[in-house]
Amino acid sequence: MGSNRVRPVRVALTHAFCWPEVRRGAERLVAELARALAGLGHEVTLLSSAFERGRSTHDGVREVRFRRWREDVFAAETDFGVRVLPELLLGRYDVVHSHGRRDGVASIRAARVRRDRATVHTDIGIPSRGWWATLGKEAGYAARVIEDVDAYACMSEHALEVLACDYGREGVLIPGGVDLARFRPADQRTPHPTILYSGALEEPRKGVATLLEALPLIARHEPDVRLLLSGPGDPARLLADAPPGARERTDVLGTGTLEDQPARYARAWTCALPSLNDTFGLVLVEALACGTPIVAADNAALPELVSPGVTGALCHHGDAPSVARACTAAIDLARRAETADACRESARPYDWSTGVAPRAVAVYEQARSS
Repeated sequence: MGSNRVRPVRVALTHAFCWPEVRRGAERLVAELARALAGLGHEVTLLSSAFERGRSTHDGVREVRFRRWREDVFAAETDFGVRVLPELLLGRYDVVHSHGRRDGVASIRAARVRRDRATVHTDIGIPSRGWWATLGKEAGYAARVIEDVDAYACMSEHALEVLACDYGREGVLIPGGVDLARFRPADQRTPHPTILYSGALEEPRKGVATLLEALPLIARHEPDVRLLLSGPGDPARLLADAPPGARERTDVLGTGTLEDQPARYARAWTCALPSLNDTFGLVLVEALACGTPIVAADNAALPELVSPGVTGALCHHGDAPSVARACTAAIDLARRAETADACRESARPYDWSTGVAPRAVAVYEQARSS
């Protein structure tokens, strides 16, 4: 009798920065994908850099962290591209899956020697030719990776469309994911309507200032509403500039621990991300997994995650009345008994173990056979 079991793949995941030393979505995505692939029985090595180098094995993932010498992001990525090349030349891998431009070029170079190896790259941003043009020589590295890797992955349909339009290349979809076993609904939400924002607090394009501006408008319909700010950064200046009625309704939670996040999502009434040009929306998927309806800006990739009137609402970036209307609608959704199940179900395709990691393996196998 035949078996449908996929044979183990020896895969190296590369990224210049490591989780949790750098607590951004990209670093967490790489670490979670590595763990999910190992959980499916694949042989996984995670190559990155950190201010304290080391080698270890956790959850079946062999981790190699080269020493990071520089604070500057581009300089650190350049160093990592040089440091990782010997490992890619000497290591016995079936696939190298890069997540940065410099390590992507290193993978391409190593593949000239290791011709039996597939090269896969995930763009953790949006592959816009105009954006890359603003970054000087980085545009050349981006174009090289787009042209030469066996499979070029994007995290959303929107990013795939930009790739095709700007570079004429067909890509594949490997989105971010969520651990449905960790992120799950709570027994009850907070006693009063609560809006959670999770992300960088001082990044203008994320729309925190607009959320604060919208808060008094929301309070006209929901007098007890609270806004929770969760994430890195100091929002003191934003709060100082916020309109009357916003500061006293806002609680700053800080980044918190990894264990804090599921409860923050699950007890909130809605999770809002009124941002500009996001490539995926990891925090929104985590909120959905916790049964919490979402508010997302109606641009770039975020609308792909929302079923308006069922799992959340859309708003215009930078438009406080629009954000207020969307948050009010999402709060109303949280009062419906069926909403938590609908949100949870919409997150199910993004489960790391049953959705995203198998999708990545299929990309690996296709790249190896092409």
